[in-house]
Amino acid sequence: MPMLKIYRYISTLLISLTAATALSQTTEENIAEKAKALPDTLTAAQKEKKSAFISGAAVSVDMCGLMMKLMNSRFANMEASARLNFKEKYFPVFELGIGDCTREGEENNNVFSTTAPYFRVGMDYNFNKKHNGNRFFGGVRYAFSTFNYDFENPDFMDEAWGVHTPLVLDDVKGKAQWAEIVIGVETKLWSIIRLGYNVRYKMRIKQSGNEWGDPWYIPGFGRNGGSGWGGTVNLTFDVGKTARKNKTNLKI
Repeated sequence: MPMLKIYRYISTLLISLTAATALSQTTEENIAEKAKALPDTLTAAQKEKKSAFISGAAVSVDMCGLMMKLMNSRFANMEASARLNFKEKYFPVFELGIGDCTREGEENNNVFSTTAPYFRVGMDYNFNKKHNGNRFFGGVRYAFSTFNYDFENPDFMDEAWGVHTPLVLDDVKGKAQWAEIVIGVETKLWSIIRLGYNVRYKMRIKQSGNEWGDPWYIPGFGRNGGSGWGGTVNLTFDVGKTARKNKTNLKI
């Protein structure tokens, strides 16, 4: 009988030790598996946070147009813009500006002048895959302007009478539509303040005719023609989630 009791005691102890060992190994394996999955979970959470559908918004002012106006250039496009940020990739933008021009002819005494608003709507795409505060944009714009302009020729030749007589045209109505292809860069300066510049190739789509001829300048487009070049230097205030996130310089 004593031997039987000792055998039962030893058997019970072995079974308990075996169960405890198995439970300990299972627990350690679960902990190891969870530890391995933790970085993936954090990475997925970071990516999900970084790729929020609406990542922010920003407003900008074109410094180039203001400088041209202060330097008394023949014409200047002064504008501001507002945009949204979707997933740090897509940036729908609206631009509003005032085009101002006063030009005196170099070979004659003709004077052309106008001051009128213009509008642009479009989309930019950010080609930079890193959230490091820098953006490389490519985009398109549709633009239009409705304006009035004045034209004066003090030595106009009246072909009907064969005499020189002043020609003065006031508030001649004009309309124009054009498209733009935009390439630009932008970087973070400090906090929510960013600086960027872009180059634009402009293609005129449509222009209303006038019996006296086409206007010399189109607000927002520049010197009238079938196509032309332009650009802006933008001081931007970015109030979006991405602006705060850029402090960590996380990579996608």
